[in-house]
Amino acid sequence: MQSWVTIRWFLLALSVLVASGCGGQSKTKPQPSSVDSKPPSREKPAVSPVTEKHSPETSETADAKVADSTVRETPNPPVSDSSTAPQQVFRPADERPKHDDKALERLGIRRYDSKRLILYTDIDPQVAATLPPVIDQAYIALSDYFGPIPPDRARSEYQMTGYLIKDEATFREAGLIPGDLPPFDHGRHRRNEFWMREQKYDYYRRHLLIHEATHCFMTVMPDVEAPVWYMEGMAEYFGTHRLANDGKVTFCVMPTSPEEFAGAGRITIIRTECSAGRKRTIDSILSLNPVEFLKTEHYAWAWSLTLFLDTHPRYRERFRQLRGYLQRNAFATQYYRMFDADARDLVTEWDLYVQNLQYGYDAERAAIEFTQGAELNQARPKHQCEILADRGWQPSGVLVKEGESYELSATGRFELAKNPVPWISEPQGISFRYSDGRPVGTLIACIRTDGDSGESMLRTKAIGRGTTFRVPATGTLYLRLNDDWSSLHDNRGQVIVEIKRASQ
Repeated sequence: MQSWVTIRWFLLALSVLVASGCGGQSKTKPQPSSVDSKPPSREKPAVSPVTEKHSPETSETADAKVADSTVRETPNPPVSDSSTAPQQVFRPADERPKHDDKALERLGIRRYDSKRLILYTDIDPQVAATLPPVIDQAYIALSDYFGPIPPDRARSEYQMTGYLIKDEATFREAGLIPGDLPPFDHGRHRRNEFWMREQKYDYYRRHLLIHEATHCFMTVMPDVEAPVWYMEGMAEYFGTHRLANDGKVTFCVMPTSPEEFAGAGRITIIRTECSAGRKRTIDSILSLNPVEFLKTEHYAWAWSLTLFLDTHPRYRERFRQLRGYLQRNAFATQYYRMFDADARDLVTEWDLYVQNLQYGYDAERAAIEFTQGAELNQARPKHQCEILADRGWQPSGVLVKEGESYELSATGRFELAKNPVPWISEPQGISFRYSDGRPVGTLIACIRTDGDSGESMLRTKAIGRGTTFRVPATGTLYLRLNDDWSSLHDNRGQVIVEIKRASQ
């Protein structure tokens, strides 16, 4: 059994070795991460329930959870006097090397400590001193999401060592870059250590630091064999953060501007890829192999899928359950078991998401409630529905038929923004600002087909106050009031839409 576990961990180390731990802000090739540790195997991970927001628990509280949550009974134990004894799970021993800090300081490399990170770096001391506390906060957020990692046999505090490198020659002279560490453009991790290069932007320096720390956290958990898209997607997801003036860090955020998130550029990459006709399907992301992560674009796709599933109100609970299946080959099996029933809905919403992705994208309000419409007939010759201004696509309740014509009319006034003053609009929209080529506030329509006709919800038609149009394909009619997908939160009000067959 022990040899089998060792082989499994060797194969894991080999697979992770070719996957980069840190995608860059440019088209340079990110380099792979590596894992060499061989922790004992176990059947189930130690995972605690996830909360909607990261708990404000202290690191001491998280440590207490470690001791309380790492005892698991062995399934189907043999009959013996010790059969009821719990099986203790330990993380690998901390084998980080110790360094001569005074000698390093003479070379210009200083040490900065926090509870969860020892950082050696030759960058500006004032900047360097701010970084370890970021990882202390990241540790709490990661523990909150994945559950606490097991203790080691010495019951020592979990801590990483990071090397933030400005002058590579100095670090090599000091012996801080192992001779067997493969070359890297941005970052690389191994067990409880990571190496990263100095970055141009303050934001991306922290992003990459959190990215590598996330890898260290996730790969120290026993028998981790999750697919590379998930490992890199999670590292990118936690790395996407916001730093407040008081030093508090919020992780797993949606970027709101390229300036605030300088250097990452993940949204720009996705938009460029879609414009160039290289949009990736969910299945193609799930099947990405480690070698493909030599391209920065694949970090963006892994991040975008992780963000999509973890923030969508209908999918996120299931997605977060996957953190309990990082062991063995359970991850892929559980993913398809959880999402196969919604495969068609996932494809539809994914297409809309990546095509419309922008800074500040509001996943909560963009989520679609898929409802099959009903045909209009003599008993129901017309139908009225309410369309809210602060939501994305909404079902009309009407099934329209291919080749038939329908008449739509809309009434009502609604508010599109509050600052600098409220923008009051009617269904024809406001022509002094445009979104997706149409005035904001314009009532627009699309059709979600029942079959495989090829009609896409990306094909839209302007309705305004009213229009008559011939239906290209049978399906449910969906409606929305046009606005940027980042601007739905401050909209108020609704319109009433009447739908009926056009007079022949």
